[in-house]
Amino acid sequence: MTKEGKKCSICGAKLITKTIKYTQELDGKIYVVENVPAQVCFQCGEVYLSPDTVDALQKIINKGKAKEVISVPVYRFPAL
Repeated sequence: MTKEGKKCSICGAKLITKTIKYTQELDGKIYVVENVPAQVCFQCGEVYLSPDTVDALQKIINKGKAKEVISVPVYRFPAL
């Protein structure tokens, strides 16, 4: 992960520490994890996660014990 004060590899702007909502598609299912610590470019929005955070995310998703389940609409492109 890029440390505070480092620059974005995409646009060169400063990174800031934030918590984000992480989403991942796996085997046709979408998983959402809230309050994930990340470094985020304040200009372009590029997100950087530490290896430890990525490992923790995979453990959370693999555990399969979601705090809640939500329903979302699905659309096909192009919409007619």
